[in-house]
Amino acid sequence: MKKLLWINFLVLFALLFTAFPVSAQSETPGEQPVYIVQSGDTLSSIAVRFGTTENDLLTANNLPDANSLSAGQNLIIPGLEGISGTLVTSPVPFGDNLRTLSRRYRLSTDLLSHLNHITSPDELYAGVNLIIPQTDQPTLTGKVALSQGESLLEASMRSGVNPWLLASANGLNDSSSAQPADLYYYPDADAPEGSGSISPAIINVQISPLPLVQGRTADILVETDQPVSLTGQLGDYTLHFFEDSSNHYSALQGIHAMIEPGLYPLTLQGTYGDNSSFSFQQMIVIESGNYIRDLPLTVDPTTIDPAIVKPEEEKILAITTQITPDKYWDGVFVSPASYPDQFTSLFGRRRSFNGSDYVYFHAGVDYAGGTGLPIKAPAPGVVVFAGLLNVRGNATIIDHGRGVFTGYFHQSEIDVKVGDKVETGQVIGLVGGTGRVTGAHLHWELWVNGIQVDPLDWLDITYP
Repeated sequence: MKKLLWINFLVLFALLFTAFPVSAQSETPGEQPVYIVQSGDTLSSIAVRFGTTENDLLTANNLPDANSLSAGQNLIIPGLEGISGTLVTSPVPFGDNLRTLSRRYRLSTDLLSHLNHITSPDELYAGVNLIIPQTDQPTLTGKVALSQGESLLEASMRSGVNPWLLASANGLNDSSSAQPADLYYYPDADAPEGSGSISPAIINVQISPLPLVQGRTADILVETDQPVSLTGQLGDYTLHFFEDSSNHYSALQGIHAMIEPGLYPLTLQGTYGDNSSFSFQQMIVIESGNYIRDLPLTVDPTTIDPAIVKPEEEKILAITTQITPDKYWDGVFVSPASYPDQFTSLFGRRRSFNGSDYVYFHAGVDYAGGTGLPIKAPAPGVVVFAGLLNVRGNATIIDHGRGVFTGYFHQSEIDVKVGDKVETGQVIGLVGGTGRVTGAHLHWELWVNGIQVDPLDWLDITYP
């Protein structure tokens, strides 16, 4: 009896497959596509992006010159026959490819390739901003990933998704059109935007910011439908994942402020409870932080002598690459300074000492303020260093757990000792002018997995 019901279901499924037409972009003849100008865009860069000329853009939009362009402006893009509506940009999520994006946005691969000048599907990297024409059909967010050797029907039943809905949404004409080990989308308003076909057990992967940026903190979140042991690699960085809640995992990684912008491999690997495993790698974009140059500085030559600087750097690195599994902070950090909005230098700025090339960068934030002002802990943690250093002067370093450390340098006085547990707002020392300085100030640094990042991000963003 069960066998007969199963056969009847398969026959009905095959018949209904043909009842749904392939989804296509709606076109309105005579309308020209519009692009919303983004911050940092120029008329030249927009012309290159869309394969047109600056003169054609000026003419189509009745613009007097290229300087009349402004962020948020609607710009008509000439020469894109058959395309209408608003063109938006969206970064390619980690795990997606041209096929899966075509299904998600209900657009043909030819159209996506034409708009984005994609000559090979392998050129689609995570973090690349993709131009997407908005249609009258909502973006699909529900995901069903087929395991190797699994049919679309079997995957539908496993995921609890209506198989005919899945077939219709992906424009499939028959069951043989579904590709093994591939990803298919369906309408689900509650499903998160996220990963593509990484593993059937992975519900979502989110990476922020995307693309990655020099000097920023990369936040990688993975959600699965079962427990998994996760590892990963971003370029030369080994990722450390922690379980925040049931089947929700996160890893934080600092992106070096002077890493060469470009493409880097991001690898995720996991092992499930049944000893099955997966491994997925995709190139991801790291962009420039667009840091400016500080004026040249003159300092005591001994404080830039490699014989003095290198041992201190190695000492700091040994401290800040330790991984404490406990997480001591909760929510955003607070400023450690008495005057939290007054800076003398910001993170990432390129620096020249004593006439050198700009081969240095500012590894933290300098707060204005004179000797004796209190320095406060920005979040709970444990003191792991308190003492005098040649370059950093009187220094305190706090471990906040999970590879996150903060440092406070050039102090006139240190008010804590190694092993002390500190709380948010607790005074840990006083501002001073010890070490390599040109005047009294608070230099504040923050490390994530051994890499200095902009600490001001941590005052605005809640990291897991």
